[in-house]
Amino acid sequence: RMVTGVQTCALPIFQGHTDDQPIRNGQFPSNWELSTSRAAAVARVFEEEGINPGRLSAVGYGPNRPLLANNSDESRAENRRVVVLVRSARLSQVVGDG
Repeated sequence: RMVTGVQTCALPIFQGHTDDQPIRNGQFPSNWELSTSRAAAVARVFEEEGINPGRLSAVGYGPNRPLLANNSDESRAENRRVVVLVRSARLSQVVGDG
């Protein structure tokens, strides 16, 4: 459903986030790269659904913008997320951002 609304009137920004536990594998040097990869993966789904990739933005914040304190397994799980912000294409044109 969200993809349908993005076709012509919106510019989605995908924000990847992680918890504060350092990544422990060879695929990502840090949580920053992991969070960026998460955001890009969700953006790719939108592209596969036919959204022009020129309309999509992906950014990773790593552990730097937690929703909750990283003091339990549950709160760390909440902090591992991708947020989808949807900006109006028309508003972006008015303020000179698009």
